[in-house]
Parts: sequence; C-alpha cells; structure tokens
Amino acid sequence: MEIGGKAKSLKILTKAGFNVPRFISYDGQSPLLSSILDSNFCGIEYFAVRSSAFGEDSANKSFAGQFYSAIGVKRKDIPREIEKVLSSYKGREGSVIIQEFLPCESSGVMFTEVDSNKIVINSTLGLCSTVVNGEACDEYIADKSGLIIKKKIREKNALFFQYGSCIQVKKAGESLSFQQIKQLARIAIKIQKLFGVPQDIEWAFKDGRLFILQSRPITKAPIITETEYYDSANIAESYSGIVLPLTFSFAEMVYSCVYKDLLRKSGVPQKKLEKHSSIFDNLLGTFYGRMYYNMNNWYRMAEFVPGYRRNKQNFESMITSNIKAEIGKIISPSIVLRIVYPFLIGFKVLTYGITSRYFKSSVIKELNSLRRNDFNYLSYDECIKSFDEINNKLLRKWYVTIENDFFVMTYLGLLKKMLSDTEIQRVLTFSSKATEQVDALASLSQKMTKVDTLWSAVQEGDVKIFDSEILNHNGIKSELETYMYTFGGRFANELKLESKGIDEDSSKLLSVLKLYHSYGTRVLADKQSADKPLSLGLKKRFILNKFKKYASQREEFRLLRSNTFSMARKLFRRIGNIFATENILNSTDDIFYLTLEEILNKNIFISEYKSLVEQRKDEYKSYSNITPPSHFSTSNRQAPNAVSPNRQTGANISGQPTSSGKITGRIRVFREFFIPSQIDFDILVTSHTDPGWTPLIALSKGLIIEHGGILSHASIVARELGIPTVIGVGNAMTFLKDGDIVELDGTNGIIKVQKHENR
Repeated sequence: MEIGGKAKSLKILTKAGFNVPRFISYDGQSPLLSSILDSNFCGIEYFAVRSSAFGEDSANKSFAGQFYSAIGVKRKDIPREIEKVLSSYKGREGSVIIQEFLPCESSGVMFTEVDSNKIVINSTLGLCSTVVNGEACDEYIADKSGLIIKKKIREKNALFFQYGSCIQVKKAGESLSFQQIKQLARIAIKIQKLFGVPQDIEWAFKDGRLFILQSRPITKAPIITETEYYDSANIAESYSGIVLPLTFSFAEMVYSCVYKDLLRKSGVPQKKLEKHSSIFDNLLGTFYGRMYYNMNNWYRMAEFVPGYRRNKQNFESMITSNIKAEIGKIISPSIVLRIVYPFLIGFKVLTYGITSRYFKSSVIKELNSLRRNDFNYLSYDECIKSFDEINNKLLRKWYVTIENDFFVMTYLGLLKKMLSDTEIQRVLTFSSKATEQVDALASLSQKMTKVDTLWSAVQEGDVKIFDSEILNHNGIKSELETYMYTFGGRFANELKLESKGIDEDSSKLLSVLKLYHSYGTRVLADKQSADKPLSLGLKKRFILNKFKKYASQREEFRLLRSNTFSMARKLFRRIGNIFATENILNSTDDIFYLTLEEILNKNIFISEYKSLVEQRKDEYKSYSNITPPSHFSTSNRQAPNAVSPNRQTGANISGQPTSSGKITGRIRVFREFFIPSQIDFDILVTSHTDPGWTPLIALSKGLIIEHGGILSHASIVARELGIPTVIGVGNAMTFLKDGDIVELDGTNGIIKVQKHENR
C-alpha cells in the first residue's frame, strides 16, 4: 500500500528510534478496520485521525492546515472521522493516519533553521491545537545545546483533554522547564540531520516523556515582524568582551528580579508584572558571546509608570545609549497609578536617605554572614542554600540602587540645563571609594618596602613566601585584611563570574603592589584651584550637592555589588569543584559553561554536562575572532554581521571630554586588563573599563577610551585624580598603536598624533 508523506515521515522517525505514538496508515478500503485496530491498539481508548495525502509534507509543499484532522476520537467514531479526512482531499489520493492520542501536559511545535544553530519553540500547556491555530503561546529561542537565547511567556488558552472532551482554561505560567527545552533542542537537531533539511516538528510531553507527533520540511521560514534593537551601551563597561553562559544567565536573572522589584515598589501591581514577565526575562541579549540591552524591552518597561517620554530619555541618558528608537506602546499605567504616582515619588524622595542607609547596613550585615562560611567545605545543597540567601537577602534589595541612579540622572539633567559642558566638567569632581582604594594600595606598598623579606616576595611575585612572611608582621597583615574586606571583590571584569578574584589569585595583588611603591601620596585634583572657581547661586549649589551625594553613593553601591558577586563566584566555583570531583565535569572552571538553571536544578541531563560543555567551549572559542557591532537592529533574531569600526582619518581623532587638562606622552593600548611589569607609558588606551581598572588608571597620566560617558567609572576616577580623559573615541584601538606620541586635550576632547611609532 502506498502511503502519504506524513505517514512516511513518521515511519522514518520510528525506525530512527524517536519516540512516536503508535500509528498505522490506512487507505480507507480495507473492510477489516476493526480487526486492524484491535491488533495494533489493544487497550487504547482515544485516537488522533490525521491526513496523509500523497505529496503532503514534501520538501516543496506542505498543505499544512488544508486537510482535515481530528484528535480525541473514540474508537467507535474512527470510521466517521476517516471519511471526513478523505473528503477533505478533494480528489487527491492519500491515506489516513490512525494514531494513539496523547492527553499531554504540554505540547507545541518547533522549527529548525537553515544555516543556523537556533531552534524556535512555540509551546502551550495541554494540547497544541491552540499553537497550531495561531493563538497566543509561549515562545522560546534556544541554541542547539538548549541554551535559552530569548523567551516570551504569555497568558494563553490551554486546552486539556479530560473525560473524553476538551476543556479550555486560561493559563499564565511557563509551559516548559529548561530541562524540556534542552531535550527539545537536542531532538530537533537530530531530526534535522535525519531528514537533511530544516523541519517543522510537532511534539508533546506526557508523563514527562517527549513524543514526536509529526515532522515535515519547512517550506517557508517563520515570519517575525517586530524590529528589535540591541545596544551594548554601558553594559559593556561591566561585562566587556565574551561572557560565558553562567555569567549571562546569572545577570539575566538579576536584571529581571531587580527591575520587577523596582516597579512593584513603584506601585505596579504584581499581577500586571507577572502578565508581562517576558519583558523582564529578556532585558538582555547575547550575540557572539557579547552582552547587549534588548532596547525594546527596556522601552516597554518604561511604559509601566506615568511619564513614558521622560522615563525613556532618562534611561537612554543613563546608559549612554547609541539607539534612540521608537516602538509602538502596548502597556499603560492604570488610572489609579497615574493619580498616586507623584505622591509616591515624593514620599520616596523624602525617605530615600533612610532607605539607602538601611540598604547599606543590611547588605554589609549579610555579606559579613556569608564571609563566615568556609566555601571549600560546603556541600552542593549548602551551596544552593547560600545562593538562595544571596538572592533573597541581597539581590532582592538591589532595586534601591536603581532608584539612586535615577536621582543621579535627574540632578545631572538639571545641571546640564544650567551649566555649559566645560563648567560641568569643572564641578563634577567628588570623593569616591575608588580613590580610597588607590590610597590603600599606596599605603600598603610603601609599608611593605620597609620589610626586605616581604618586599622581595612582592617583587618576585612569590605568593607562597609572601603568605608566609606576612604572618610575621601583624600591622601590615591587619591593613591587608582591611583592604581585602573592603576591596576584595574589586578587580578587572569583576562581574564576570569566570574571572578569578585577587583572593583566588594573589599574584594579581602582588603585581599591583609592586608598581605602587613609587606612587607616593595621592594629590586629589582640585578643579576649583586649578581653574577659576565657578560662582554658583544657591539653587545651582543645592542641585550640585545633591548630585554629588547620589553619585558618590552610586560608587559605594557598585563596590557592594562587586563584593556580592564575589560571594556568588565563590559558591559557583565550589559547585564546579564538587561537579569535577563527582565526574560530572572535567574541571572546576567548566562550571562557567553551564547556565544558572542547569546548575541549580541537577536533572536527568547531568550525564551530558561534559559533552555540553565541550560543545559550548568550541562555540565560544569561535567568537574570539568576531568583532560584533556595538548596536544594531534585527527583525529575524539573527546575529549581526561582524563590523570594522568607523575610522577617523588624519592626524587627529576626537571624543567626549570628561576630565580636563592636557598631557603629551607615549600611549599603550590595552586590549584587556593586565598589570604591566613596569609603567613605560603615559596614556592608557582601551575599549572599555570597569571599576576593577582603578589601580591601573591611577598609574596613568591620561586616558583615551572608546566607550563610555561622563559618569563612567573611568571618568569619575580621572576627574578625582586630575587625569585628562577623552571617552567615546570610536576607533582609538585601531587608529593608535603602542608607542605613539600624542597630545591629549581632556578639555576639548581632541587627540593629536605627534609621532606614529614604527609606521
């Protein structure tokens, strides 16, 4: 008997070992249907009767939705449904599929893509009829390893089969677990390899088991209409370069929780936040291992509270956004919130001093509690418990720091209206924790130089001798412990969990101390003595003082964040050690190639973690040769093309002046952070900096940085230390080379090349 395209596909899947519900292909002619059913479906009560016309689901045509199919069919009604299927062929030849019906817990369709490692999964709770019919459903985009790139969770009409009939229920929760997404992604890639072309696959989960209901070639790619905008903006200052899966998924979780908490504290109902949870779950995106803001969802977030236009502009200013896009509004604040919001904000302003003090004291208290743990001896369950404490007792309070950021941007916006750009530079200097770190390093270094055996260990970078020798000098030991307590979580790439801290690699600290012996006592930049003092009226002075208060506090909060992430890093490294000991992973550091969900929820796929990690290592290694754009738009979720930076030609380049003064000197280009053996340069050139660059910045006489703004950490430190700085020099890393002699004008933002080295 000749069978149709759909039945042929199911036979191939079954032969290849995929879990396909029992089925037969029936031509509609045999009078022995009852006997056939008895012999093939003993004990089965309900069936799916599907079309399988000749040519259906071929590579050229799918006829999807054109022929009749039925689900939940009782045995006695099968002949009637067969007639309906055959009638829908309208003269075409074909057979009918009679298949065991699955009253599943979740189901849907997924699509593989040509020349892409991405899988698009549409899913719902219950039967997938609602998905096939185009109703609202959850959407996931995953890579071939199951790493979730993006997800949208919607309120949906779930269809459940109970007692012989379908019952429709409104559901808002997620329809898939991350384990199920991983399993679907793996199966989708296998099915595509089996057929050799991209596939449209219908699937279902019943009692935890994955069943493949049908698979057909994709004859037309899914249409994705909304243009999405991505901008690395200032997130690249915190997460520069390639970021591994654990760091990205952890950051994704933190952003989602913090901004939901912020809006809840701003009067937005919890139910409304849950309805739009996909916005918060997708505030970030990753392409080629680099992190971006999903600008669409940041703009959507600004719609929840009154003053959308102002909120949007404040956000763009806060992140130094390259994109100023407009998207259609879909969310509006309630009438009640519109009325009470001004009073709520007023109350927040009046009580923020109390709020911020409580936040700082509670975070410090919790950090002290976590520090008492000996992470080297924690079990997996104890690590998870400690992580829950970090999440619930620390990160769930972090919305307070976002409120502080809004105060900073509000007062900065007022100052910009009152003062010129040059005047802004002259008044924005304020004391911060960063320069306290510089002073502490200089003090430690100078004291160590007076102890020959200790200083010799520093110069040689001998950690073992240093650790032994410092025990003999209680005063220096105590000062070092104070430094580690305050600044132990501060180092370059401090928010990237895969980065090793100075407490894990003491050689980093010794390298810094070695250079600081000649630093001497820091002389703070005093702009008002170097330049003619600005005469500010009472109103301007009040606003300036408010700005400095919140900006200084912003730097304090950043340091608390560094130390909080340090605790999380210790926990994950410990879990990595446990997984390596139990032969789940090959090494401790492999933990950073897993996602947060994969670590927190050990599951049936744990035996595959080794191969999963190796696969991701190969993938991330390939990213190192790709230079993606800093911002882009896409309407098909495809990664952007690699780009070359826009080049300024001639002898001069320019950017935004953020710390005034002039310096002529030799440059050194830092493609990543490291402490050189000696300071043989005057001007530091790099793409991004984070707070961990402070020790190196303090040893420089000038800064040229490709990305950032007036409130970037480098700008703040440079103003305080009197280091001329120009930021936003788009092609500095390609235009300038090690050894070039340049004149850096931090007042006007001009860089003049006086001598090119070896060109």
